[in-house]
Formats: sequence, C-alpha cells, structure tokens
Amino acid sequence: MDLQKETYTGDIHQKIIVSAENGRRHVATNPSGQYEVRHYRLDGALIKNEQCCDFLLINDTGMKAYYIELKGSDFSHAVEQVEAGEKLCRSHLKGYVPYYRIVTSKTRTQELNSTKFRRFQQRVGADRIKYGTNEIKETL
Repeated sequence: MDLQKETYTGDIHQKIIVSAENGRRHVATNPSGQYEVRHYRLDGALIKNEQCCDFLLINDTGMKAYYIELKGSDFSHAVEQVEAGEKLCRSHLKGYVPYYRIVTSKTRTQELNSTKFRRFQQRVGADRIKYGTNEIKETL
C-alpha cells in the first residue's frame, strides 16, 4: 500500500472530494483549495483480501485522516470496517488524527444505541464520528 504524498497523482488542492458507491456519498469541501488533500479508494484497490473501509481522505495540511465507509444497512459492520481501515493505515499516517465517516442506506436506532457503538464512541471520541443516511456533506 502506497500512501506517500510524493507518489500521489491526483490534484492535491481539490475543492470538492466525493466518495461514492451504490447511491451513497460522502462529499467533502476544501474551500478555495486551501488544504492539501489526498483521496484513495482502499477496499479492493489499495487493500485486497482484508476487511477495511471503502475510502480514505487525507488532509495533509490539517494532519487529519478520514476513514469513510459506504454501507447498506449493517451499521455495526461499517464500524468494524472504519476501525480496520484505520488500523491498516496507522503506520503510514503517524501524527494524523483519525476521523470516521459512515454513510448507510438506513440505520436502525438500536444499532446506534448498541454497546458496541457506544464503546467505539467512547474510545475514539464522539466528535470524531459522523454518520448519516445516503449522504454526508462537510467542510474540511
């Protein structure tokens, strides 16, 4: 897996970064292209034969890494996948603060109240997790 800034071939000053799959989307806005960003497809592209999240968005200027999972309705499995993505990329992103984004087609209330999700929120901090139905939009 190559996450080195020097080998990234995309536009590092993208103003809109879209992660999309099966009608679900995460849209990040980089106002005026002020941040240096990198966007990777992880699952099935950079990472094969291991569980992980779908996308990784790196804000090099702000030292933030966004682990993005686009999921049907299995919210608890989505949590496992963003955690797995972060674990697999951790050594490449030392000093970066991880953030977790989960976009599902539907989320059951009982999954949001589950012990597993509450423990995840306590461990990583609720302010570093965003989840939504079909789409999340945010400004970096």
